[in-house]
Amino acid sequence: MPIRFDPHTLKTHGRLQFSRAISGQISTAHPHSDGERGYSYVIEMGRRSTYRLFVDESGMQRVLAELPVDRPSYMHSFGMSERYLVLTEFPLRVNPLKLVFSGRPFITNYRWQPEFGTVFTVIDKSTGAVAARARASSCFCFHHVNAFEADGALLVDLLAYPDARIIDELRLDRLRSGAQVNPTSTLTRYRIPLDGSPSAAVEIEPEPLCGTRIELPRIDYSRRAGRSYRCVWGAGQSEPDSFLDTIAKVELSATAPATVTTWAEPGCYAGEPVFVARPAGGEEDDGVLLSVVLDVGAGRSFLLVLDAATLAELARASVPHHIPFGFHGNYFAPPDRSAR
Repeated sequence: MPIRFDPHTLKTHGRLQFSRAISGQISTAHPHSDGERGYSYVIEMGRRSTYRLFVDESGMQRVLAELPVDRPSYMHSFGMSERYLVLTEFPLRVNPLKLVFSGRPFITNYRWQPEFGTVFTVIDKSTGAVAARARASSCFCFHHVNAFEADGALLVDLLAYPDARIIDELRLDRLRSGAQVNPTSTLTRYRIPLDGSPSAAVEIEPEPLCGTRIELPRIDYSRRAGRSYRCVWGAGQSEPDSFLDTIAKVELSATAPATVTTWAEPGCYAGEPVFVARPAGGEEDDGVLLSVVLDVGAGRSFLLVLDAATLAELARASVPHHIPFGFHGNYFAPPDRSAR
């Protein structure tokens, strides 16, 4: 669950500052913001489980939509366009009562049930009403990349795996044994028609956009989130059996296959690339990428700075030890003190 901290003392304020209406046991590592409001969801598990989407306006939260669900899906993230939010339910589902009483680790209670397929529910950001539903063949995903509206449809881009085996393959004991991480994700697009009846799910087909293996995707979020976009960056694999050892830039085109640019260095394993836009820049890739990279040979890590457009190295700053792998980070510009 989201926890608030005092920025000076790091004292926790707990969940008391969140509205009592926003109740649930599971949340997401990837809330969204459109520059005016923040959006997120919680899942309340019980005899009657609920997906509860909420909006944050100036620190005040209110429920936007509540969707009842019998067998909640494991969802790590969700999508947002200019007008809509989209929950993507993958067929990795759980019986909430068995989860409570099993005594087993959390994720081992979920079951892969491909007969459910992948279900998309589109929610209007203004009213909370369900605007559309769609169903596709079964897949699994950790990370949505972006979503936007075009030609009467909502286009949802995510990194799709064929199934949920990736969860077991990323167990620490398997990684330490040197076992291969076989399942790989594919940057995939789903087109959800917005002119149908929201009471019935339409059948849609996945559209692979690029075969390059990436994870931990990032875009020019402040300017392109919820809008059409061209560039996505991520940590990638140079070989099917390698760990994340490259940084990749994928450039999408409506008229040509995607183009891919990569950075790699022998014995180095890159963390999530964080995009920092040039303050006065205009192009979508005008800025730099920041990534914490592990240099196995040297036994230490360094902060890598790349030109976001070309992936040419601009600088690096080493530390005298290794930094454990993290997952997600953000860059915040320092306050403008020129007016003082």
